[in-house]
Amino acid sequence: MSQDPLEQFEKYLRHHGRNVTETRRKILRAVLAQKGHFDATDVWESLRRERVSIATVYRTLELLEEAGFIRKVRLGKAHAHYERVLAREDHGHFVCRSCGRVIEFDLGRIRASLERAAEKEGFHLEKVHVQGAGLCKECSGTG
Repeated sequence: MSQDPLEQFEKYLRHHGRNVTETRRKILRAVLAQKGHFDATDVWESLRRERVSIATVYRTLELLEEAGFIRKVRLGKAHAHYERVLAREDHGHFVCRSCGRVIEFDLGRIRASLERAAEKEGFHLEKVHVQGAGLCKECSGTG
């Protein structure tokens, strides 16, 4: 994908019969500016001066997820968080069940093992989500 993300999103919207709006562009820019994991409120708060409704943010996040720009991740919290997919390596998450800290790790050999297993079964592997729950070193007292 050599196009810039805005062009890709506009192309996706047009292809699916959706309107290309300035508000959707603003939300995409806000998403691309997020560092790490974020939720709808984070995006909405970054757009406060733009007078974008939280409902519009939620609907646009759904579109961005459908289009493959972001993915929803469950991090042991009551609401969904997201992370950017574009220009990111595959990674997994360790989530501390005490403090909620999220530690990302490289999938490297795990991804390779899953690809071999999928190939053996004649399965075309597209996405991998790996997440572990436990205690971080601070909460377990080993740090």
